Amino acid sequence: MSLPHGSTPNSTSGPSQQVRTWNGSAKAGLGLLQSALHLYFDYDKIQRLTGQTPSSSSSETRTIGAFNAVEQFKVRLPQIVQEIGIICLSLSIFGPIIYAFTVRKLAWQTSLFCARLLRYDIPYLAELSFLPPYHITVILRSLVSGFLLLLLWRISNLAFDIYVAQEPLKRGQPISQDSRDPNGSLINGLQSKKSLVKTFAFWELAQISRNFPARRVLIFKDIDRLGGPTWSQISTECLKAIQTVNSRISEYGQPSSQQQAMSQPQNVQSLPRIGPPLREEPVFMNPPPPSTRREMVENKVGTFAKSIGNNPVSNYDSPITPRTQQYLEAARNKLLTADQQQAISPAHVQSQFNVYLTRFLKSWLGQPFRQTFARRIQSIIFGHPFSELGLIVDAVDSLTNLAAASVKEDDYGK
Repeated sequence: MSLPHGSTPNSTSGPSQQVRTWNGSAKAGLGLLQSALHLYFDYDKIQRLTGQTPSSSSSETRTIGAFNAVEQFKVRLPQIVQEIGIICLSLSIFGPIIYAFTVRKLAWQTSLFCARLLRYDIPYLAELSFLPPYHITVILRSLVSGFLLLLLWRISNLAFDIYVAQEPLKRGQPISQDSRDPNGSLINGLQSKKSLVKTFAFWELAQISRNFPARRVLIFKDIDRLGGPTWSQISTECLKAIQTVNSRISEYGQPSSQQQAMSQPQNVQSLPRIGPPLREEPVFMNPPPPSTRREMVENKVGTFAKSIGNNPVSNYDSPITPRTQQYLEAARNKLLTADQQQAISPAHVQSQFNVYLTRFLKSWLGQPFRQTFARRIQSIIFGHPFSELGLIVDAVDSLTNLAAASVKEDDYGK
């Protein structure tokens, strides 16, 4: 079969290239849509199931996170498939129309540019067809590929959320139980500087304080430890986590250390003297006429410098003379009315900008940019940029349960 004139075996053009451009644009649109939905619905939010189940015959009990990973996956997978199906069907119907009237030309030009970089032989004046080369097979292929791509993204995120939200248990026991020094490993986690390790350590402590009486007794009996008894060190770390709320509230609104340093007066050291000292003779008397060549040059240079300083109009930084300024004022008064001058004033422009900005923030488009009172309170109390809500709740829960259990289980504290 012969090749068309002006083409090579490495050429690509015609409807096939336009179909590839449509497929690439559809995948890019899916990526943008998935990113927007991911941020708006906060797919990364990890839901921790806490609470105590009724006690069983064994000494160890489990929490209502007792849904295992497979069961949670089975419960949430049909909902995800339904949402993805609706999105893909909507895009397969309205996507070609939106693509044809918005980004088709730009996507085609970008595709040609990238193809030429890869040394495909494409005519420089390759033009789009009047109608997009849509076909039922093209739509079905994009529908299936888009569905599989969205399903891959959502399942990956779902698996991460489910497994990260699992309780810090191993074979029904706290994860520090396998350590040679379980209490020491737990204390190291509570004192860790890494937020992730510290969060899981407090989570494990909350599980121990609720559901593992034997481990609680081991904590109360461990008194010969470097740094103090285990119960004292644990209570100290819990109180530190709780007191961070008070410290953040008290620090809010106070000037930072940099601002305080700037506000304090500083002793500025003077520079070394590089010129002759000031004259002590009367300065209001006429100076004697210059007698030497050097004094004559200094006199002329000083006179020229004083003339520039006393006459700011001659300064290069002020090119508009007072007469020109008067002409501009007169022209503005003749061309613009008082209301028009008021409308273009900086204060009025700033007020109008604030009005439009407020309208934008009140709309649904401005929701991600709002800084509401509730958001400010949450950032102050629970910390930022990452919230420590779970850590604070686990610290309160652990300290409360251990203090209540110590009445019966702490032999040394009675």
